[in-house]
Amino acid sequence: MNREPVTLDKARVSYGVIHALQGFSGSFLPGQVTALTGGDGAGKSTLLKLLAGRAPLQSGSVHGLPDKKDIGYQPADSGVWRDMSVIENMRFIASAYRMDSSLARNRIEGLLADAGLTYARDTTGRNLSGGMRQKLGFIMAALHEPDLLLLDEPTTGVDPASREGIWTLISAQAADGKTVVFATTYLDEAERCASLYLMNDGKVLAQGRAEDICAKAPGRLWQAPASVGKQMTRDSFFGSSLQDRPAPSAFHNWRRADTALAWTAAGDERTPEGFTRTGFDLENASIAYLLQDDQGGLPIRPRAAAPNVDTPNHRQPGGEPGEPGGEGPGNTADRVLIQATDVVKQFGSFTALNDVSLQVKPGQIIGLIGGNGAGKTTLMRILLGLEQANQGSALLLGGPPSLESRRRIGYVPQGMGLYPTLTAWQNAQFTADVYSTSPQGWTAKYARSLGRTPVGNLPLGAQRLLAYTLAAGHDTDLLILDEPTSGMDPVSRMRLWRELHRKADQGVGVLVTTHYMAEASQCDQCVVLAHGQVQARGDVEQIVGSHHSLVIKTEEWEQALKLLTAAGLPVSMDGRTVRAIDADENRVKEVLKPLGTAYELTRSPARLDEILTLTSQPAQDQSLRG
Repeated sequence: MNREPVTLDKARVSYGVIHALQGFSGSFLPGQVTALTGGDGAGKSTLLKLLAGRAPLQSGSVHGLPDKKDIGYQPADSGVWRDMSVIENMRFIASAYRMDSSLARNRIEGLLADAGLTYARDTTGRNLSGGMRQKLGFIMAALHEPDLLLLDEPTTGVDPASREGIWTLISAQAADGKTVVFATTYLDEAERCASLYLMNDGKVLAQGRAEDICAKAPGRLWQAPASVGKQMTRDSFFGSSLQDRPAPSAFHNWRRADTALAWTAAGDERTPEGFTRTGFDLENASIAYLLQDDQGGLPIRPRAAAPNVDTPNHRQPGGEPGEPGGEGPGNTADRVLIQATDVVKQFGSFTALNDVSLQVKPGQIIGLIGGNGAGKTTLMRILLGLEQANQGSALLLGGPPSLESRRRIGYVPQGMGLYPTLTAWQNAQFTADVYSTSPQGWTAKYARSLGRTPVGNLPLGAQRLLAYTLAAGHDTDLLILDEPTSGMDPVSRMRLWRELHRKADQGVGVLVTTHYMAEASQCDQCVVLAHGQVQARGDVEQIVGSHHSLVIKTEEWEQALKLLTAAGLPVSMDGRTVRAIDADENRVKEVLKPLGTAYELTRSPARLDEILTLTSQPAQDQSLRG
């Protein structure tokens, strides 16, 4: 057993002329979860492969690695064999590591129970939901009790409730003394870890505890009401450079709910008009580090252009097709773009949607929130006319879904809808032909910039941006986007959401699903689906409402988690802090009696991801409906 720190000093890995890891130095400690965060091409996967012995070290050094048999590795695709059942996957791993049959049997049953997969033991990998597949991949990596556990984005694309379950499993491994290195694009997860590394282009931009990274964030962050930043957002369409924007708008800027944010680099003494200084949280700090790295830390010197003067890269609303800009055709505030009323959809004896109603008007961003299998994608397909409801009605742009109405929307499916063997430009040409137009503006520029590489070989973030630009590359009244930011880095995610706000400000309606709870606050309204039914609707504050969590802080957190789970109480994790959701205080104290007085109990407002955890439990459904 090797429980010493794993330390790297100036480690470099290259693939031909591509420097995937550029001088990484750092340590990973036993008993801790360390997060690697950053976007596609940041170097996270390469670092994990290096530690797993799957990538060669060109220079530098690595010390403290255990034997290969004592390393567990979960790749980004989960590592599950899709034609094998859950139990067959587990038994195959046990045989590969030559585990004692009795020990393996007990270990498998325990891990299946911990992961909530006992009932699915005979289900093939291809028939598991995304969250279940990732849980299986994790317990496969942890089965032989490795000293070093390497996890490559095990929660990307997984619904919030399942992410909580995976995080609980990960935390338990660290509590057992194992060294856990965990790659993630979800900054709320990275914030829970004992330490984290923010990476970009194979380099480390920041490292340490989340609070230290926030304290040392470069430049200055500014905030203002969204109404103050509206013109700045409007001028910041995809493809416009800071130098070519009007001077009052020449700032890196984004939106979060009703707040406009702007960032200025160190040495840039400008103050955005109407904004005040504010502090950094981890997401905004990560954006600042990434922006500084992109521009080399140099302040931007915009042209002194008048606010309403067009430049070659700046067009006012009503711009050419394919370039973001322009009012939605015929959009008025009282017009309804989507009207779903009492929709029921059944597949055989399974009811995917039960009495679901939804409305989207011009200028609204409506978030459709829920776990895997909640019915989100099925509802979108009915709205598009790709599925037929058994009962109820679904109107798109005032009538039944039709070819004509679909021409006036932009749609990004969960699988992105790109042709993987074609180049980005070929995809752009094909999509433009469908809408009887041609690739123009930013759509053409971005597609050409991706070169001749087949789309299927591009980084996930680049594919998602391409899918959005193609969907929005014609005049649209409505955008329907199914998890458009899954796997994106913070800057790409920020830019896409800024674009969605800009579209909404111009009267375009937006219906979007997301698994990233920080994005729910970007929506004007959220509709929470679970078990095919609407469980709650409203803004985030309204949905959370009076729900609360009891926060348990204790050194014996693993024992507290086991006690509460065994008692059937809904729980979530925040680092090593256990949260009992909507729990009765006396009931929690009774359950935690075995801990004596070795814990601190406080009350806190619930988080949205915890509300989704509640909706995944049928007994709780009626208490949340609204």
